[in-house]
Amino acid sequence: MELARKILKPVWRPVVCGESKLSCSKGSTQYYMWHSLGTVVRPYCERPRNLVLFPVAKIVSGKSKYMMAKVYIHGEMGKAKEVVRSNSSAKYHLDIYDALKEEAEDKGLCTQGQGGGFLIHDEQKKYIKLYGKSQSLGKANHEAAKEVLLTVYEGYKIDAEPGDIEP
Repeated sequence: MELARKILKPVWRPVVCGESKLSCSKGSTQYYMWHSLGTVVRPYCERPRNLVLFPVAKIVSGKSKYMMAKVYIHGEMGKAKEVVRSNSSAKYHLDIYDALKEEAEDKGLCTQGQGGGFLIHDEQKKYIKLYGKSQSLGKANHEAAKEVLLTVYEGYKIDAEPGDIEP
């Protein structure tokens, strides 16, 4: 009986080499490995790793449109990550969202837009100002966006305007 338990008991660890690939939903990969005693190694998916490593903020210098979104693994909205993206050459806020959505889908993640606005980023003065709203996405929670940006831009002074009047 002891020998049967050793043979049938699964070993729970990620696979590094000697794997056979099986596809997981949305392009990520699951791996299975058969141990020499006939045990199977636990499958794991790249999506949790992709969510952890997904960049929280990508903003450009100068005046630009920005949008805030939640990035999450399909079916696990409770573990969503808030991200901020900006683009000075985007004509509409939805153009920024489309780029973010494509970036997330390449890693097997889902997105949900939370709103948009405008930002001014001055790298020399270490200053960021968030204000305004998006006509298509609505107003982003500038205070929440400020908290997200503070994790990446430490030492910056970040102002979040409550109104939607351009300075």
